[in-house]
Amino acid sequence: MTEMQERIDAAVVDWAVRIPLDQIPYVLVFLAGRLLAEGTVGNHRERNGSSATVPVKLLTAGEIAERLSLPESWIRAEERAGRIPGIRAGKYVRFKLSDVEQVLAERKR
Repeated sequence: MTEMQERIDAAVVDWAVRIPLDQIPYVLVFLAGRLLAEGTVGNHRERNGSSATVPVKLLTAGEIAERLSLPESWIRAEERAGRIPGIRAGKYVRFKLSDVEQVLAERKR
């Protein structure tokens, strides 16, 4: 780990320990919402300390519906019923196109 990364990690830990315990759930929801808003997941750190970002576009129900030529209401209902995968953060739901397409292909068989 580089000296710069160690300083950043120490700053993050310092920030985190100052969050009041009753505020932690709100911070987590905020961070999850930011992750969804950014539209990427997967900022994983490799063993050598470098970070590799694998961008994955997360789509809204409307965007998934448009790409699959399906009604948005059907997408939302299927996600609520657990028949298609969605990523939830509070009231927000986002979808990975590849995951939804895979589930629909399996159902078609």
